[in-house]
Amino acid sequence: MSQFVDLARNLLALEINTVLKTGISAEKMPLAGDALIDLAQEYYVFLCEQLDSFGSRETATLALWAGRISETFHWGLAPFAPPSDAAQPDRYDPFFFSRDLPGNDPARGTTLKVFDDLREVASWLREMTDRTLDAARQPGAGADVVSAAATIDPDAPPILMRIQRNSDQINDVLRRRGLDTVSYLRGMDEEVRRMPALKTADVVTIRKAWDVGTELVVMQSTIQIDGDVVTRLLKGRDNAGSSVMIGVHKDAVDVSFRYWSFLIDALGRFAGKAVNTLVGDTG
Repeated sequence: MSQFVDLARNLLALEINTVLKTGISAEKMPLAGDALIDLAQEYYVFLCEQLDSFGSRETATLALWAGRISETFHWGLAPFAPPSDAAQPDRYDPFFFSRDLPGNDPARGTTLKVFDDLREVASWLREMTDRTLDAARQPGAGADVVSAAATIDPDAPPILMRIQRNSDQINDVLRRRGLDTVSYLRGMDEEVRRMPALKTADVVTIRKAWDVGTELVVMQSTIQIDGDVVTRLLKGRDNAGSSVMIGVHKDAVDVSFRYWSFLIDALGRFAGKAVNTLVGDTG
């Protein structure tokens, strides 16, 4: 019954995303444990790519100006050596990005701790990005800050926010299902990677995170069961050159809405009273 309730709740809203991707493998989501490894590795690589604006990945050393900015806030995890005058040296981990990808090295599987660290690094990078861009706009900004700000990926902040949110959601799933001490590795026993303790809603959470990964969402439409519809278009994409993408998104919305309507109707016919109690009177 709980699985049925989870399914009903997941049908209360429909969300359609259109993303930009450089390469498409067209694969379905693997076993849940493998999907977590994929996701942790994708987040790890994305975060690595954002570091060059703030220091040297090879030496794990922050630029002097970046060290000063990092010391103006006190949250997140900086994957660099701490500045000499760091007030909180435990906020820095110079070895975080010098290890193998999580899930490949038997000594470093994909764990709750890995997602905790990914979230904290994303938090630090997001704040550093905001503060660096702000500092570069100030009168008299140093050439090093202005130069670094020009290298920051303008599309990164929402993806960093996604990494934070999804890492929290995944860790919540792992804790609730008693999987917070399991370390997932490539090639380990299939039954472990299947994660049989997961409920339907848990698998949906992992699948949604795995589907989008670190890709850029350029259009999103959300349809609520009460009829509210919200469509979002990434700034800069609202031009004639995006007409094909907008058309693709519209077609996806049409197909998804028809299928969603069918599922809602089927759910209502098979369990009308239970669904009415859950959803309430929408008339």
